[in-house]
Amino acid sequence: MGEFAFEGNRYSLLRLFGVAVFFIVIAPVFWRLTQLHPDAIGAAYENADLYQSIYPSFHYGFSRLRAGQLPLWNAKELCGTPFLAQPSTALFQPINVVFLFLPTEQAMAVHAYLCLAMMGIGFVAFARALDLGYTAALIGGILYAFCGASAAAASRPAIAAALAWTPCLFWGMREAMRQTRFGCAVPAGLAGAALMLCGTPAVSLHMLLAALTYGLFLGFYAPDAAHGPDMRERFERLLIITVIAVAVSAVQWVPTLAWLLLLDRPWDALWAVELPAQAPMSFHELVAQAIVPQAGALPHLVYMGAAPLAAIPLAFIHHASRRDAFFFAPAAAALLALAVIGPERFPASFPHACAAFPASFLLAALAAIGFDRLLLTRRGTHALRLRHAAVILFVVTAVLFYVSPLETRGRLAVLLGIALPVVLFRWKWVSIAAGLALATAFLADLSTANKNLYAHPFSDAPACYQRHGRTLRLVEEQTLGARMLTAAPPVHFGLPLRLGMIRAGLYEAGGLAPLTRDQAIWWRRLGTGDAAKAEAVRPKAILAPEAELPGLLNAMAVRAIVVAPESPLADGRFTRGGLQLSSMHTDDGAILFRNNTAWPRALWVPTWRIAEGAAAAANLLGMADFDGLRECTIDRDSPGFDTLAAIVPGPRDPAGTPLPNLPEGLSCSVEDHGAEHVIVRTRSPQPGIVVLADTYDPGWKATMDGTPCPILRANGLFRGVAAPAGSHEIVFSYRPWPFFTGAALSLGALGLLALLGTVIYLRG
Repeated sequence: MGEFAFEGNRYSLLRLFGVAVFFIVIAPVFWRLTQLHPDAIGAAYENADLYQSIYPSFHYGFSRLRAGQLPLWNAKELCGTPFLAQPSTALFQPINVVFLFLPTEQAMAVHAYLCLAMMGIGFVAFARALDLGYTAALIGGILYAFCGASAAAASRPAIAAALAWTPCLFWGMREAMRQTRFGCAVPAGLAGAALMLCGTPAVSLHMLLAALTYGLFLGFYAPDAAHGPDMRERFERLLIITVIAVAVSAVQWVPTLAWLLLLDRPWDALWAVELPAQAPMSFHELVAQAIVPQAGALPHLVYMGAAPLAAIPLAFIHHASRRDAFFFAPAAAALLALAVIGPERFPASFPHACAAFPASFLLAALAAIGFDRLLLTRRGTHALRLRHAAVILFVVTAVLFYVSPLETRGRLAVLLGIALPVVLFRWKWVSIAAGLALATAFLADLSTANKNLYAHPFSDAPACYQRHGRTLRLVEEQTLGARMLTAAPPVHFGLPLRLGMIRAGLYEAGGLAPLTRDQAIWWRRLGTGDAAKAEAVRPKAILAPEAELPGLLNAMAVRAIVVAPESPLADGRFTRGGLQLSSMHTDDGAILFRNNTAWPRALWVPTWRIAEGAAAAANLLGMADFDGLRECTIDRDSPGFDTLAAIVPGPRDPAGTPLPNLPEGLSCSVEDHGAEHVIVRTRSPQPGIVVLADTYDPGWKATMDGTPCPILRANGLFRGVAAPAGSHEIVFSYRPWPFFTGAALSLGALGLLALLGTVIYLRG
């Protein structure tokens, strides 16, 4: 009764339900216990990526989904940038459905709870697939769900989701290799797809490679090989699992690959992950963090306690799972070695520290196997070996007790006292009681030893964003422009403005999105300081005193510039070269400048020059004789360049003909400016070029009066359309083919799986 399995009765519905309830209840308690002291929270509050990029990204993406809009494009930063193509958005991650129904700050906390619970529940299911007892499975689930890696990632939605889906993938992989039913490969494939959709390629890659290696191992040495599928069938299933994972997740990775081809530093953008563990770590430090928590080293990515690690040797005498232990051990060692030697053997951009995440899972699996052997109550030689192994375990733990810091000795002593009955008694109930007591002690140890730098109440986040609310309202009320720029601020200053900009519907010329190759050229000229010299992935401090300002800022339609009072730019040193600024002081810790020379968001110009790329365009825009209100630059490689001269005579010879005057009756304005849909209306008695100061991207299409027309690359970064004389309605629509191709592949794969499942079900 209450038993289910693909083949067998390894899974009890009642017991799994109890496990699920346990982790669902304990997860929020653990998450709260791992929070830092409020003083430490304040120091890290606004310096965390969680608040700089993760929170605003999820708020923007899911708020648009709630409004019935697909957020393909983010018009709020960098003059426009692809949104959904960035893997960090994670809009298709199944666990992220909570963001559709809850406010972002509440959904962040609920997401952390769900991921922690999934880590424990999934691990228990995987442990049962390893033929471990429920007590040992529960201990392993606690060690994995609440170890240092999990505590560190709990409030990082992408990393937490990757850790949550990993045991599901390992479970599905093992069941697919031992069952005779061909459809058993489907759960593993779907788990692999969910892992690929987590939004953190750096962590997901390490998890997927570990799981794939485990699948290859099972292909050669599968459990129940005598009664299950043969080797050829096992490798066929591994291939099917891979195909399902790749096909279902195509909605994300296809547009991401197309987006990466446009970036200045694609690998840095793909692997970008901010973790304290990225700092170089010696092997000694690694071992120390794994055994005892080190003060000041937060988070401890590999800490799960001394006793669990001491139990690992017992895994190699386990009667059923010894073969798995011989895979887990070298795999964990290799991953930990990668975390240690990565800084010296791999490029700086390679996320070597992320190897600690799959290593933690494998170490928890080894510890669970060891404790399962420890808790067995069989007679004979096995029991004798058990007692000898247990004695070794407690001797090691006792030694660690004496060498560990004073603040950890109490916990180790508790572990010794609780585990001692396992050595002295052999009755089943004693073993179960001792196992549960061990689980409790481990939970207490992990909750006090591991800390989450960012696990503090998200309900306080909106207050941070409203700090400069008056400045934002002033920008809106005075229509200071289509676009604003937070110039060279400290992080704690620029953050509320950038996030407030998203909430208020304003547009930012800066931002945190990765830069394309053309954008990188401009942002370095805008003066991003040391980050620019190092060719940083993202713009950091905009507008250094030495920046090339007038032409670039005007072309970007930047009308509002906000600086911090302590900024070196607050004294107006960047007001030069024809840039006309008027200051408006606010009382909320910001200085607001109005750029009186900014060009309109959409403008009509009668003539043009040829520019070979963004650098050449930037050079032309900086020339004294360039008048952006009457001319623009056009890239020779633009679609429709060959027919441009037939519509708008040119190009203008800068050394020859003078600039024409603007005609009478000219009008050009943005009538509707959505994220993926922009309407511009223009009227002129002569032909010209309509320039929209929004980022050029191959995914944008344009129609003029309902007829498709090519989009020119104007002024280096932006969109232009050649308009004949008369009145016209120009509609820009964002329709990126990589997304629709990926979506078609994913929907087709899911539809095919549903069809096959229906057929199999109907056939009985």
